[in-house]
Amino acid sequence: MVMRQNNVSEPIPRSFPQPLLATKFLLPTSSHEIIARPHLLTLLHAGLQQRVILVSAAAGFGKTTLLASWVRSFAPDHPPVAWVSLDAGDNIPFQFWTYVLTALEQCQPGLSHLPFVALHDTPQPSWQAMLTALINGLTQLSEPMVLVLDNYEEITEPAIHALLASLLKHLPPLLCVVLSTRTDPPFSLARLRTQAQILEVRTEQLRATREEMIAFLRGTMNLRFTEQDSQDVDARIQGWWAGMQLEALAFKGRAHPKDLLQAFQGTQPALFEYLVQEVLNRQPEQMRTFLLRTSIFPRLCNSLCNAVLETQDSRLLLEEVERANLFLSSLDQQRQWYAYHPLFAEVLRAQLQQTAPTEVLLLHLRASQWYAAQQMRSEAIQHALQAHEWSWAATLMEQIPSQHLWGRIRDPWLLSWIEQLPREVVRERPRLCLTCAQGLFWIAPPGVTESWVLDARRAWTQVHQREEQARSVRGSHEPGASTLLLGEIAALQAIIVGFYYGDAGATRAFCQEALTHLEGLQGAARLQATFAQAWANFSEGDFERAMQQTQIAWNRIKAEGDHVLEGVYLCEGVWENMMAGKLNQAWQWSQQAIHTIHFLEGHQSALLCWPYTFQAKMLNEWNRLEEAQNMAEQAIQLGEQTELLSFLPVGYTILLQNALSQERWEEARNVSQQLAYVGRVMASPYSVALWSSVDQMRFWLASGDLEQARCWARNLQREAPLASSLAREKQGVAFIRLLLAESQPEYALHLLFPLVERAIVTQRWYNVLEMLLLEVKAYHMQQQRQEAWARLSQAVHLGAPEGYIRCFVDEGPLIAALLSQLREQEHHEEDLPYVETLLRAFKQQPEGQPSHLKNEPSPTLIDPLSTREREVLHLLARGASNQEIAESLVVAAGTIKHHVSNILSKLDVANRTQAVAQARTLGLLSTRE
Repeated sequence: MVMRQNNVSEPIPRSFPQPLLATKFLLPTSSHEIIARPHLLTLLHAGLQQRVILVSAAAGFGKTTLLASWVRSFAPDHPPVAWVSLDAGDNIPFQFWTYVLTALEQCQPGLSHLPFVALHDTPQPSWQAMLTALINGLTQLSEPMVLVLDNYEEITEPAIHALLASLLKHLPPLLCVVLSTRTDPPFSLARLRTQAQILEVRTEQLRATREEMIAFLRGTMNLRFTEQDSQDVDARIQGWWAGMQLEALAFKGRAHPKDLLQAFQGTQPALFEYLVQEVLNRQPEQMRTFLLRTSIFPRLCNSLCNAVLETQDSRLLLEEVERANLFLSSLDQQRQWYAYHPLFAEVLRAQLQQTAPTEVLLLHLRASQWYAAQQMRSEAIQHALQAHEWSWAATLMEQIPSQHLWGRIRDPWLLSWIEQLPREVVRERPRLCLTCAQGLFWIAPPGVTESWVLDARRAWTQVHQREEQARSVRGSHEPGASTLLLGEIAALQAIIVGFYYGDAGATRAFCQEALTHLEGLQGAARLQATFAQAWANFSEGDFERAMQQTQIAWNRIKAEGDHVLEGVYLCEGVWENMMAGKLNQAWQWSQQAIHTIHFLEGHQSALLCWPYTFQAKMLNEWNRLEEAQNMAEQAIQLGEQTELLSFLPVGYTILLQNALSQERWEEARNVSQQLAYVGRVMASPYSVALWSSVDQMRFWLASGDLEQARCWARNLQREAPLASSLAREKQGVAFIRLLLAESQPEYALHLLFPLVERAIVTQRWYNVLEMLLLEVKAYHMQQQRQEAWARLSQAVHLGAPEGYIRCFVDEGPLIAALLSQLREQEHHEEDLPYVETLLRAFKQQPEGQPSHLKNEPSPTLIDPLSTREREVLHLLARGASNQEIAESLVVAAGTIKHHVSNILSKLDVANRTQAVAQARTLGLLSTRE
């Protein structure tokens, strides 16, 4: 056998969450007579010399049949073939690559071992590691191998396309990849074409020739065609294999080809019309009615047909349809579930809609009711919507447990269902409004999510009033279900206000309301309230209490087995530990979060973007910049693919930090613009201040965009203060950076003192470390060297246990110079190895970047030029006089004279000419200035 069939019931990946479907590895069989196509088989055999074979054509042109025939034609000693029949369910990267690796493993035992390890057996699975291991394994092949991916048009997941494109780019010489698809894959094939490494088999090659067509029709129908008949049929069918199959059935029992030729017009619409006349209408009335009414089902079974048709003999009719070869296929060995050929089903549905449009609605309603009785809620909702039974559809949607929705990445089906309902139907149902808010939490601007939860509260009030009236009539005093629903609404409001607005007071008020209405109950809704309290404490900068409450919520949800919320709570724990300065503990939480989220299915796996981003931040802080960049890019790719709006400010901020650390200025500018855009879309000042305000300021100062920095500061003065003390602290740090850039150290220190004191009290060590380094710079600008060294010593002692590096290096060469001096004076010998590590990191900084984009001058300039002095220096280099510089910067000439004097003193030169020359030597000016 060419295909080596191992027992796939013993799955290789020890942690794959569900068994693999063995039939996906088998060659498809054909229900009709196969016409030999030796010229195409020869073409495909020759294509094995290429790296890729692309078979691309519309439905019905025989792609799968051809490839299966080709594989069966292989000699016994021909290369083994790994075959995977894809379907829409394979759009999960984890599942897709598991099937591919398993198919390859069946052909070459041991080949997929290391890729499986990377994919399944590590706490932090890496797609790149899996791909690298796969390519390395394929490189070691001793004989050629073929990988066939059939029905590749079913794959729409960008992450799968990207990895497959990378595999094709680095494809080892002994593997040939065959893609069978209705549409070309969405990645470029230009390189393969240029290097003559791809064979493309398209519609023109796949069309049946006249000889093949006549051979097929003669063999199937035992008819004799004249030359003219052959030409007419050829012109009208145009080599479409599916058309010939349908025609063969339609023509069965006809006396002469002329009967067909007179009616059949050759195009697909005309063929459909002909099938109605010559296949459908020739069936007995009972059979015709059965075919039409059951065509609305993607899958059908005896019980479903009986319920919808209100009959008891569907089993007999199904068997009769199958015996008559009316394009009905069994989907299981027990012959319980069936499906029509898609093209034939399309004909039937079109005819049903044309002849009995009102009956279509009734059939869908009955189908919905049957599916609902079988607890098949998804199918029941879809049929209810197709029946235009809006109220019934809404009722079914309300049965989806609300507590199972928050925290998940959007369910595209659920939101699309709700969007199909009339707006007034949704807004009068508090449960559906709440469902919308929960489903949109991660992906929509907070204002949109909040509007839905407010609608839920308004709708609840109306429902509650009706319930109160009903209880009054009955004389009952028991609380209604709507009281519990109000608890769920309040819990989500607490989450929204805590996460997006940082209003601790409002968050706690909603938490208390939620816990009151949910008293005595357990489950996700109560845990949401507990979790929201953690966000309230976080917004106040009390990370220790926030971590305690997150730990409580995580322990409880873990016991309940809700892996999605477990992953969400773990991610929050990561960030809280990072902000508390506990990088090593945060890393452990992030590893656990990745391990938990990795096994989630579908869109939920996109939650990985959070721990990936946090790990990128930590790797950046530990100066592992290349790893940080790779991890950040993975996170951004996941967030963008799933439109995870709530994540993007975090992800882009980490990318900006990486770009600044590596002095990739153009990238930093692009990311900064993306951050600004996302901030406008989100309309959440708290999120913007918390995540990106400091790093945006760092970029503006590093790129010399003082006007943008000052504009931000002016807006800050005009805006109302944020409710979150932590966010205000972040804004304060950003403003202090601007003050230092404008040589205002005294004002900067005045603002820093209370901020540092409060941060120490609440043990916000990450923030303390950053602010200590700003104090170092401020004291140095005031020539208070002892104070500067004292603050730097504190920062070193604080940063050593967790291995902080970038927070020192990113503050510029002044810190390096002071560290060198501190090394000579340091009394804490235990910190000296850490100081050496920091100094080595400074030496690894990239060189040769445009100096005017840097926030600090050359390391040899101990007393740095202020931002204003650097502006004056650039104008001096252009030959401007003091008066011209003053007019350019809109300041007094005396002020410019003072700046020039400072520049000469700091550069240790006597005049302007020497200043410009020395500045070029130090890299403060380019050679063109």
